[in-house]
Amino acid sequence: MPLADDHRVLYQAFLDQELTEWLALLPEQLAKGLDRHRHGDLPMWEKAVRKLPPLPAERKVHLDQDTVRVDMALSDSQQRQCFNLLRKLAPWRKGPYSLGGIDIDTEWRSDWKWQRLAPHLAPLSYRKVLDVGGGSGYHAWRMAGAGADFVLVIDPSPRFYWQFQAVRHFIGDADQQRTHFLPVGIEQVPPKLGFFDTVFSMGVLYHRPSPLEHLQQLKEALAPGGELVLETLVVEGDEQTVFMPGERYAAMP
Repeated sequence: MPLADDHRVLYQAFLDQELTEWLALLPEQLAKGLDRHRHGDLPMWEKAVRKLPPLPAERKVHLDQDTVRVDMALSDSQQRQCFNLLRKLAPWRKGPYSLGGIDIDTEWRSDWKWQRLAPHLAPLSYRKVLDVGGGSGYHAWRMAGAGADFVLVIDPSPRFYWQFQAVRHFIGDADQQRTHFLPVGIEQVPPKLGFFDTVFSMGVLYHRPSPLEHLQQLKEALAPGGELVLETLVVEGDEQTVFMPGERYAAMP
């Protein structure tokens, strides 16, 4: 799986969306985000994804169901090879996925969260969507399945980046190349971008050292009239109730 091709797709997507200021930052952001010195296992993850075999052109991709599923006919040897390579990317947190008959045992049932959220969202059809801290991209694929025109996952974890690329290998062009991943945090999004119709921040706020700054960054990424979907821990009280832990809360950084 040639990474250069993937980067060209990402560059072209930013060009098509007229994200010219951010486009100029992509080479450095990708180089830093995928620097092999960031994690000792990063070369192994990259090698595993690159070794995934060519897959049949005929496939059925389901992005609008609880399990992000790709149905295709794999030989026994292909399936064993894919299974062993996908296992090298473990642990898989967000899911569920079923790829060519391989059910990935994810730690979380992210479909349950999506089931709770989906009825309350503005329709995602034709919208430009940012998923902050999106992990391996499960929710991003569901957003694409809901009709979003452009979906960008940002997450600084290189493991999640390579998990996303592995899933992309199975999905192929079924999403019409509308779904992308950039290994950066919200801090690397250009300020006052004002671009996305919907911004998701789910399970992120309580990890941030400055939650108010995080909210401001999310706001600046939104287009005028856009929708922020914020999922986080809450405390009982009215609109005047504020909980600001000094250092750590529930043993979380």
